[in-house]
Amino acid sequence: MDANIRELKAGLSGVIRKVQRGEIVTVRVRNRAVARIVPIAEGKGEAQLRQTPGIAWKGGKPAGLRHGERVPRGVALAGWVAEGRR
Repeated sequence: MDANIRELKAGLSGVIRKVQRGEIVTVRVRNRAVARIVPIAEGKGEAQLRQTPGIAWKGGKPAGLRHGERVPRGVALAGWVAEGRR
């Protein structure tokens, strides 16, 4: 299913119900696909978390990386964070 922003605003509950039934919704802005709403596979999150290198999980909060990352010298923190989000 394709939906533009106006359709999402007007009928978000209906769109979410379709996603719950397994349908994938492509969000379009000015007729250009910009996002996809997909159903979450049950139990998949735990399996992926356990397989992620450097992450330990024992049923509670993730422990995180053993050694934190360091901001490279000469790089602004904001720029470094923004680059990591791309």
